[in-house]
This record gives sequence, C-alpha cells and structure tokens, in this order.
Amino acid sequence: MSMLSDVFQMQQTYGEAFLRSTAIYWGIYLLFRFGGRRNIGSLGFADIVVVMLVSEAVGNGLSGSSDTVTDGLIVAAGIVLWSFLVDRLGYFFPAVSRVLSPDQLLLVKDGILQLKNMRREYVTRAELLEQLRINGIDELMQVKRAFLEANGEISVIKADKHNSGDGAGSAGTQSETGQHATSAATRTWDDSD
Repeated sequence: MSMLSDVFQMQQTYGEAFLRSTAIYWGIYLLFRFGGRRNIGSLGFADIVVVMLVSEAVGNGLSGSSDTVTDGLIVAAGIVLWSFLVDRLGYFFPAVSRVLSPDQLLLVKDGILQLKNMRREYVTRAELLEQLRINGIDELMQVKRAFLEANGEISVIKADKHNSGDGAGSAGTQSETGQHATSAATRTWDDSD
C-alpha cells in the first residue's frame, strides 16, 4: 500500500498543478508565436507545444523524481485543456485566431522575390528556390504567388501559362507586351514591400 501511495499521492495541490500547466503552456506558446515559424514544418506550433509539454509533464511522474504520476497527469490534463480551448476559441472567434496564429507571409509576387518579408522570417533565396523546385517550378517567373504559411510550410500558386508575357496577349500592342515582359524578367526581387 505504501508503494501505491508513493506513486499516486499528490505532492502539490490541484490549483498549483493547473497554474503550472497554464503558465508553461502560454509561455511556450507565445515564444513560438512570436519567435518565428520557419522550422516548425507541417505541425502547427500549438501541436508542438502540446507534445513537448505533455511529454515533460508525464515524464517527471514516470521518472520517479519529486513529482508523482498523479502530479504529472494533472499537469498534462491542464495542457490538453488549454490546447482544446485555444482550438475552439479560434474556430468560433476569428479575432482570437488572428491573434494566436500568424498570417501568411508573401514571399514571391508575380515572379518577384519579396526580400523584406524573406528577411523578416530569415528565408534565404536558396531555401525558397529549393521549395519551388520541390513544387515543380524551375524559374521565379512561373510563380504567381508564394507564401510562408502559419505552419512553416511554403505554398505556391503557379502563374497562368496564358499570361506569362510571351507577347500573345491582346490587351496591348506587341511592343508594350514585350517591354513589360523584359522588365519583369530582369527584375526578380522587390525590397520595398
């Protein structure tokens, strides 16, 4: 009986366990939210926070350190509760979602790199071109828009083949179309966005 008591008897109050889980959850969530999103990958940062914190909370209880299994489970339950609430609040209240999740960031606009936005998230030209190649794109002019999404992935919208500046359009004279295509083809970056 003494062994079961050692494993399951709480060493902190329910309130303290919930307060700890709340403080840690929001602290790490906000660090991820404002610390950047490039290396997050396909998981949302809320998912990463939950995985990290639940494993840490339960790990302390399993390792036999000063926390018991019950302490670890209560902290983990608080973390999962916050994850549930954040998801539901973001769904029902779009304003909450806008605050808690970053917007998409424009990286390429009509074949032109948006250098200011790339610097903001430390995306190098080589990294962006690699992602474009993964999406089957050889040249920047083939990109209508490319965005860094909230989850850290880069999404690409390909340019129309009909409006690629080949001079076949009927909206202007041949020389105007040729001039536009030449100036756009030579300029592949924009630092003013």
